[in-house]
Parts: sequence; C-alpha cells; structure tokens
Amino acid sequence: MKQAFSILELIFAIAIMSIIGTIALPKLMNTKSTATASTIEHDITTIRSAVQSYCTTNNSIQKITDAVNINPSIWDITDTKITYKDHNQECVTMELVDDLLQININPTNGKVCQKIYDLGIRNDTVELFE
Repeated sequence: MKQAFSILELIFAIAIMSIIGTIALPKLMNTKSTATASTIEHDITTIRSAVQSYCTTNNSIQKITDAVNINPSIWDITDTKITYKDHNQECVTMELVDDLLQININPTNGKVCQKIYDLGIRNDTVELFE
C-alpha cells in the first residue's frame, strides 16, 4: 500500500498548478478592473442625473453634495467636486462650475481609467440651467 506521493507526482502537480495560475491570475485581475469601471460608469450617470434633477426642482445648486449621496469609499467628495482616483491619480472628476457640471475623464491614469474611456465615457459639459 502506497502512503505518500512520489517526487515525480509532486512535480507534475506543481507544474499543472503553475500553468493554471499563469493563465487564471491575469484574467482575474482584468475582471476586477472591468467591474470597477462598470461601477464608475453607473455612478457617473447617477451623479449627472441627480444634479440635473436637483437643479430642475430647486432652480439652483450651491453644493454638489446637496444633490448627490454617493459612496465615499470610492469617490472623494467636496462641496463642488467629486473625484475618482485610480492608484492616487485623478481619473474622473465631476465639478460644478457656475451653471455647468463639467465631467473630465483622464484615460492615461491607470487601467480602470482606460476601461472607463473604452466604455464610451468622455469629457462632457452639462448645462444645468437652460
């Protein structure tokens, strides 16, 4: 009766796990950045709609935080600006400037930023009071 694995069996098992890891790990990392980009895309749409609705209802907006309640663990939020950073580099900024909401995307600041750009999100200026 055999009680242990032979060295040859162990070498083959390690080789197979290494090959699987080499293929699976990049796919897993790509999936995470794609999911984050999709979440950010949804948040951008939500923020834009919330600010437009608030302005339509109240005929003014002083602070973006009056109109938007967004996840602070993902976004940096101030009174007039909301920012998403990928590895501490500004990727998406949405800022109130006069009667405009300016949306800026910088696709060169990380993998998630590039994926957001690839999803079709572009720089935009939204007139809040027409």
